[in-house]
Amino acid sequence: MPGGGLPPAARRRGKPPLLVLVMVTVLVVAAAGAAAGYLLLRTIGSPQQTAASYLRDWQRSEYAAMDKITVNKPPGGLAGPLRAAAAQLGMRSIRLVPGAVTIGGGTAVAHFTASADLAAGQAWTYPGQLRLIKRNRHWWVSWSPGDIYPGLQAGERFVLGAVWPPRAQILAADGTVLSSPAATAQSGSLALLTGIVASATAAQAKALGAPYQAGDQVGLGGIEQAYQKQLAGHPSLTIKIEGPGSRLDATATRFPNSPGTPVRTSIVMADQIAASHAVASAATSKPIDLVAIQPSTGRVLAVVERPGGFNRALQGEFPPGSTFKVVTASALAKTGLGPSSTVQCPGQTNIGGRTFHNFDNEQLGTTSLQTAFAISCNTTFAMLATQRLNGSSLASMARRFGFNASPALGIPATLGRFTTPHDPVDLAADAFGQGTDIVNPLSQASMAAAIEDGSWRPPQLVISPAPPQTTGPHKLSPTILNALRPMMRAVVTIGTASHVGFPPGVYGKTGTAEYGSGPNPPTHAWFVGYRGDLAFAVLVEGGGVGADASGPVANAFVRNA
Repeated sequence: MPGGGLPPAARRRGKPPLLVLVMVTVLVVAAAGAAAGYLLLRTIGSPQQTAASYLRDWQRSEYAAMDKITVNKPPGGLAGPLRAAAAQLGMRSIRLVPGAVTIGGGTAVAHFTASADLAAGQAWTYPGQLRLIKRNRHWWVSWSPGDIYPGLQAGERFVLGAVWPPRAQILAADGTVLSSPAATAQSGSLALLTGIVASATAAQAKALGAPYQAGDQVGLGGIEQAYQKQLAGHPSLTIKIEGPGSRLDATATRFPNSPGTPVRTSIVMADQIAASHAVASAATSKPIDLVAIQPSTGRVLAVVERPGGFNRALQGEFPPGSTFKVVTASALAKTGLGPSSTVQCPGQTNIGGRTFHNFDNEQLGTTSLQTAFAISCNTTFAMLATQRLNGSSLASMARRFGFNASPALGIPATLGRFTTPHDPVDLAADAFGQGTDIVNPLSQASMAAAIEDGSWRPPQLVISPAPPQTTGPHKLSPTILNALRPMMRAVVTIGTASHVGFPPGVYGKTGTAEYGSGPNPPTHAWFVGYRGDLAFAVLVEGGGVGADASGPVANAFVRNA
C-alpha cells in the first residue's frame, strides 16, 4: 500500500485492545470503590463480643470499662447504680455467665445467668438479659436498670427482709450452756469469755452489713462476737423490690433460714465453779485473776477474775516477779546446774553499778540451788544469770515457755512478752522477773503446765471449731524437768509457800512483783503451780507478798477442783 500503511481491515482490528484496557481499568476502579465502601460501612465486632466484655467487666467491678461500651447510661456512669444494688443486697461478689444472643436487624438481646454471693449466706442465681443496639458501626449495650435484674425500673431498689433463727449456744466441754442464766449465776466470770447478746444499734448493724438491721440480736464481746456468723446462722431472707414511698412492687425471691451451729469450749464447769468460789471467798478485797489449764492438752479449764470488766486474766500485762525464776532456772539447768548445786545467796549484790537485794534483805550465804529457788533468793539468780547466761540464752528459754508467741484462743488474748537484754544490769533484773518481761495469768498457767507435762503447749479455749494455731508444742529436755520439778515441790514443802497448807502433790512458785516507783513500790502477788493434770496461776493485783495473798486462793482452788 502507498505510504507503507496497514490495510483498513487491519487498522480496525487494532482498536479493541485499547478499549479493553479502558474497560478493565474502569472495572478495577469500581471494584476498589465498592470494597472501600464496604470497609467504611462494615460493623466492627459483634453483639456477642460486646455482651461478653460487658459481663466480664461487671463481674470484676471495672465500671469505667463498662461505660465505654454502653449508651443511655446514667450521668454518673454505671458505678452508681451497680454499687447501690450490691450494697442493698449485701452482695459480696457476682458471677456472670454469658448465654445465647438473638439478633434482629440493628438490635440484639444477650441472655446471661447471674449468681450473687450474699452476705446473709445465700447464693442467688437468676437469669438476666441485656439489650444491645448497633450504632456508628459498633454494638453497644443500651443501659436500663433491668440489666441488673429483669423488670427493675428507675426509682426502684432492693430491700431485704430477714427473720433470724434461734441463736446457737456456747457450750462448756461437757455440753453445759455457758451463756445461760444458770451458768452465769454460778460463775459470773463466764461473761468474760462468752460476751453477751444484745440488740444491734444502727451503727452496729451497718458495720455488720446486710441483712442486719437495728434491733437484730448480735454478739458483743467474747465468743458471741467472735463467732457471730456461726452462732447466728442464716436468716430466712426475702428480696423485695420497692418503689418510691416504700411501695412494694415485687418480690424477687425467698430463701429459707439455716440454724446456727454451737461453739464448744474447753471450760470444765467443776473447775470454773471451784475457781469462782476460791476467788469469791478470798480474804483480800484486791482484784484477783485466776486461770487453770490442763497440762496434757493446753486446754483452758477455768478463767475467773474479780471484779470483771477488761479481761485481765487473758489480756493483762503484769511483771512476773520471782515466778520468772522458773524460766531462769531452766536456762541454768542447761548449763549444768542442778537442785544440789552449790550457790551463793547474799542479802545484796552489785551488778553493773546497780544494787539488787532479796526480800527483806534475807541472806542464806552458801546454799543449794534448790533452797535458793524455794526461798526465792533474788541475788542468787541475778548473779548466776550474769555469770552463766547471756541475753540470747535467756530469751531462747523464754520462747520455750511461750513468751512472744501469739495465742489462738478464739477470742483476744496475749502471752508473755520478753525483750532480749543486752547488758548485765538488764539481764540480772530479767532473771528474777523485775526487768521488762511481762506476763498474765494465762501465760503463767501455761508455763507451770509445761513443767508438769514436759512440753509447753499453746493454750486452747474454743475447741469446736478450733481456730488454727500459729505455734506448736515445745518439748522441754529431761535436764530441765529433773531440775525444776523437785525445786517447785520444795517451794511448797520448805520454801516460801510452806505455811499455806497445800494438799499433797502441789508444785509451785511464788512471786512478789514490784511495780510503780519509789523506795518501797507496791507489789503484785503471784502463785503459779500444778497438781496432777491441773495447772493454774493466781494473781492478786497489788496484793503484796505472793505466798500470803495468792497462796490461800490457789489452795482453796486445788482443794475443790
